[in-house]
Amino acid sequence: MNVRERLVRARRNLDPRTLGQLAQSAVAAAISWEIALQLPNTNSHPFFAPMAAAIALNAELGRRGRQAIEMMTGVSLGILIGAITIELAGTGVWQILVVTFVALAIATAAGAPRMVRGQSATSALLVVTLYGPTSNLTFQRLEDAAIGGAVAILIARFLLPVEPIRIVREEARTLREQLADALDEAAAALAEGDKSRAERAVERIWAVDDHALAQALMTAREVTRAAPRRRPMRRRVEKLGDLYRELEASVYDAHAIATGVVRLTVDPGADPEAVAAIEAAAHAVRLVEPDEARAASQRARDAAAALRASNSSLGASVVAHGVAGVAEHTVRAARAREEERRLEERRRSRRFRR
Repeated sequence: MNVRERLVRARRNLDPRTLGQLAQSAVAAAISWEIALQLPNTNSHPFFAPMAAAIALNAELGRRGRQAIEMMTGVSLGILIGAITIELAGTGVWQILVVTFVALAIATAAGAPRMVRGQSATSALLVVTLYGPTSNLTFQRLEDAAIGGAVAILIARFLLPVEPIRIVREEARTLREQLADALDEAAAALAEGDKSRAERAVERIWAVDDHALAQALMTAREVTRAAPRRRPMRRRVEKLGDLYRELEASVYDAHAIATGVVRLTVDPGADPEAVAAIEAAAHAVRLVEPDEARAASQRARDAAAALRASNSSLGASVVAHGVAGVAEHTVRAARAREEERRLEERRRSRRFRR
């Protein structure tokens, strides 16, 4: 990778949304430091308060408030385990072994996530190895975690919660583009009668993964449950869930198209009806506007019917079945998109009347 490619990749990684998240983490760290300094009986270097805020806000979108809670829980558990260990057995090598194992075992037995387990073990170790049984730093660390976590929760869930509709739409757009591009490549390979290119296109279709969209939908649902400002979007997110299910089904139907393409490339000569049907399916997948998507879906259905009429082979039948399935799911996705837009218009109308 040359310098130019590295710069392009860096600019892509630092898109406006990412820069906004980084700025939020920096602001939260500064605010946490200042708040910790203003509290009475605090030390002059409350380093863990800004660290806690930065760690919490560095989580994935939609998990920042939850990660702050997990961090504070882990710190509290670790400090409690460390303090009990010092009180009962003092400090030493075997105490380090015991306190680490106990902290991890308790958090794991409770089904705690990785953040809780890591913070509980770290806090317990710090109490046993550095702070000592009478050190006030033990409770200052707990105080710092509470300050940093509270600032992170305030920003993540109340002031600047993530926009759930946008993240689902962005992932849906990415999935549509990947699927449509893969189908277009399969159609081009079939038109040329290039078996090796068709095999690569089939691999590309099978590589299309809807996991990122599923994760975005899960994140959006969590945000609408946890962030008060985003709760009115719950019904819209559920409609986007219907859209996700239709896109997921389109991916599975594309797998059927890929299977048919493999069979069609075995026979010499291109099948123009099969090429046209696959291209029509790719075009339907790309469209977002409901009316345009319906029209494209009808063209895909017609192309699938023409393919069935002209070619009765198994490969053609499989391709036609997959194209018809993609067309049907595109229509249903358009319906879900319309319903989501109506909910948004209704919300805006209520806000205008108020």
